[in-house]
Amino acid sequence: MTVLLLVTAVFFTAQTGDVPAQELDLAGWVALAYHNSPAVSSADASLFSSQASFTSSRSFLWPSLTMSAGITKNWSGVSLPGGETMNTESNFYSTGLSLSQELLQSGGQNWLNMQASELTLQAAESDYKGDILAVAMDVISSYYGVLEALELKKAAEAAHERSESQLLRTEALYRIGGVTTLELLQVQVQESSDNLAVSRKDQSVFAAYSNLYNASGVDRSDDLSHTFIKLDAVLEPLPMESVQSISLDYSENPGLVAASLRAQAAELQATAAGRGYWPSLRASAGWSWSDNTLDDIDRMFDNDGYNVGLNLSWNIFDGLLRESRINSARASDLASHAALETMQNSVRTSVESLSNSLKIDIQYYSDSELMLEQAREQYRLSVMSYEMGALSLMDLLDAQSDLAQSEANLVSAKVTALKTEASLMVQLGRMPRVGE
Repeated sequence: MTVLLLVTAVFFTAQTGDVPAQELDLAGWVALAYHNSPAVSSADASLFSSQASFTSSRSFLWPSLTMSAGITKNWSGVSLPGGETMNTESNFYSTGLSLSQELLQSGGQNWLNMQASELTLQAAESDYKGDILAVAMDVISSYYGVLEALELKKAAEAAHERSESQLLRTEALYRIGGVTTLELLQVQVQESSDNLAVSRKDQSVFAAYSNLYNASGVDRSDDLSHTFIKLDAVLEPLPMESVQSISLDYSENPGLVAASLRAQAAELQATAAGRGYWPSLRASAGWSWSDNTLDDIDRMFDNDGYNVGLNLSWNIFDGLLRESRINSARASDLASHAALETMQNSVRTSVESLSNSLKIDIQYYSDSELMLEQAREQYRLSVMSYEMGALSLMDLLDAQSDLAQSEANLVSAKVTALKTEASLMVQLGRMPRVGE
C-alpha cells in the first residue's frame, strides 16, 4: 500500500507541470516498472491469450444452439392448350432451432485436451510470475548500477579533493624550493587524472540512470525523468549467517514449474491423440417450421416438427492424418520432457553457483571494509610521515591511490553482493528484497 501511494504521488505530481526532483527507494522503482514497463504489458497479453485458449477448450461442455430462417420465392410458367401460358408465383417460409451437444469426442479426446489446456494455462501463469520477477530483477540490477555509479563518483570526488589539497601544498613547497619540479609534475598529473576520473564517473551516472529509466519504462523526456534513487534507503548486504540459512529449494522456479506443467500437458495431448481411433458420440434436438403463407397466424405453426437423436461417427480412414497427429503429439511429448530435464539441470547449476558466489561476495564485502580501514589508516600515517620528511612524495601518492581504490572496491563489493543475492532469489522463484 505504501509503494502504491508513493507511485500515485509521483504520477500526480508529474501531471501538474513543474516537477521537483523525486526520490524513490528500490520498492518504489519496482512498482514504477510494474506500472510502466512494456515487458509487463507483454506478459499480461500472453497470460490473457492463454486464458482465452483455455476457455475455448471448455466450449464443448456447453451445447450449441443454432437458429435459421429463410424465405424462398418461386416463379413458374405452364403452357395451356391454345398456346397460352399461365404464370404462377409462390412464397415459401421456414425457420428452425437446432440444439446439439458433444457427448464424447473420439473416446474422450476433448476431456483430455481440456485437462492439457488447463495445465498449459497454469504454465502460462508461472511464466507470468517469471516475467514479473525478470522485470523486478532488471530494475534491481539497474538500480544498483546507479548506486554503484553514484558511490564511485563520490569516491572519485573524495580522491580528487585529496589530490587538489596535495597539489596546493606541493605548489607552496615548490615556490620555496621544498620540492623538485619532478615531484610537482607528479602531483599535477595525479590531480589531473583524478579530475578526469570524476568527469568519467559523471558520464557513468548518466548512463546508469538511463538504464534504470529504460528498465522502469520511463521516457527521459517525461516528467518522471526527474526521479532519482533514495540513497538513505539502500539495503545492506545480508550477514553471512543469514546467507547460509537461505533454503536452496528451487522447486518454485517459474521456468521450471512451467516446463513441468507443459511436460504433463504434452503427455495428455499425446494420449488424446491416440484416442483418435475411437468413435465420437453427439446428441441433437431440433424444431422446424415451414409454410407458404404468413397470413393466417392461427395455423401458422401447424406445419412444424420436432426431432431428437444420437449420432455415432467413427473415422475409419482419413489419409493417415490421424497417424500424423499422433506421431507429432508423441514428438512434442518427448521434446517437452527433454526440455524439462534441461531446465532442471540449468536451474540446479545456477542456484548452486549463485549460492557459492553470494557467500564469496559477502566475505569479500567484509574484507573490503577491513581493507578500507587499513587504507585510511595507512594514508593518515603516510601524510604524517611525509610532513616529517620520513616518506617520499611518490609513496604518499601511492597511499592516496590505495585509499581511492579501497573506497571503490568497497562500493563494488557491496553492489555485487546485493545483485548476486537478488539473482539467487529470482532463481529460487522468490521476490528479492526491495526494502526492509
